[in-house]
Amino acid sequence: MLRFSTVLIRILGVGGVTLLAKIAGLLLAAIAVQLIANSIMGFIDAR
Repeated sequence: MLRFSTVLIRILGVGGVTLLAKIAGLLLAAIAVQLIANSIMGFIDAR
């Protein structure tokens, strides 16, 4: 995967790579929030 990192930097530029990293972080945070919400709802339903 890191084999093509120089190609991505050349195509996207430093700003594009930064933007891509921020979007990936936002997606990861959204998945984490969804997992926590599902856990809480499952705990409430189990009562």
